[in-house]
Amino acid sequence: MRPMATGTAAHSKRAIAGAAAVLVVAAATVATPAPATSWETIAHAREIRADVNFRLSSAPGRKLAVTEATSMAVVGSLTLVEPDGLRVIPADDGIYFATCTARARCPYPPRSRSWPPTAYAPRRLALELALRTFLETSASLVVVLLPTAEPVWAVFEREGFLLSVDAPRALARLGSPIAGADRSLRTLADGLLQPRLFVPVPILPPPDDTVFVVRLGAPDTTRSSRRKEQS
Repeated sequence: MRPMATGTAAHSKRAIAGAAAVLVVAAATVATPAPATSWETIAHAREIRADVNFRLSSAPGRKLAVTEATSMAVVGSLTLVEPDGLRVIPADDGIYFATCTARARCPYPPRSRSWPPTAYAPRRLALELALRTFLETSASLVVVLLPTAEPVWAVFEREGFLLSVDAPRALARLGSPIAGADRSLRTLADGLLQPRLFVPVPILPPPDDTVFVVRLGAPDTTRSSRRKEQS
């Protein structure tokens, strides 16, 4: 396996900014310090990416690929907009994966090459990336960009996620040759992914060192929340 060549922190920042399409990251132009996520964790995340892509390349049917594996530390934190208010989670020990339709323009493939957020294959892939990262590294956060026409993130926090699933058993089931036809696995993936799907949103004026994300399907209350904070 050949890990992806290590880029600079500034390159990682541009990659996440493009994937998120949020003004808060794109607006930052100063040099970024080395990511707090350990280089060992980042290197192993890239090995996971290479492993998974090797398997996906020989999978039947419509193909997916993991196009990015890098540190989330360049954004500082995520601010989750949830029904009971805002919740800030540190991103400095997080890993970011981008997924896309194989050989499509990425991120955000054209609608003819993109997948809906409800599609099982991308959810299964996001679940596999999160499980492997938490089981094989010390990362506290995993964010996976789904191969959708508009940005949708799957946000996994180590503690809460690992309490909700038997991780080794779930990963073993995902690697089964019949995983694609296993209805109970689809139910598991849907149950684990749906409450963890978020949409990054632009905020003006851009907040310092955070990205606001609103739960998929929930009303966009970020602007009113920011106004309340500033009043």
